[in-house]
Amino acid sequence: MVAKRKIIKIAKVMFKNSLRNGLLDTSKIRIIVAKITKLKPEGFLQILKVYQKLVAQQVAKEEVVVESATPLAKNQEKEIIKRTKAQNIRYKLNRDMVFGAKITHGDWIYDASLDAKLEQLTSDV
Repeated sequence: MVAKRKIIKIAKVMFKNSLRNGLLDTSKIRIIVAKITKLKPEGFLQILKVYQKLVAQQVAKEEVVVESATPLAKNQEKEIIKRTKAQNIRYKLNRDMVFGAKITHGDWIYDASLDAKLEQLTSDV
């Protein structure tokens, strides 16, 4: 049985090797996963679970999810990328949303939708 600290340390080394200029490199991820599955070290599944969690956290940092009724204008896209330092924007079109947008970047959520404003007003009363 491998110690949890050692599993985390191995996963962090794998994760650091997955980065190129501070950003995830999918080709490096494929190579690392192929190597570890071929070697099958002790604690293999736990290492992969920790590694997957680290990669998922980094993906969330590199991507902004914008949920709105209509796509954003180009200048708004540029402003979001500038402020969040994200690599790309993913849109979720929500026709039920009347006005505003909900922006998610990592664990940070900014909800400027009409529904959120109304909910805030009713909860204050």
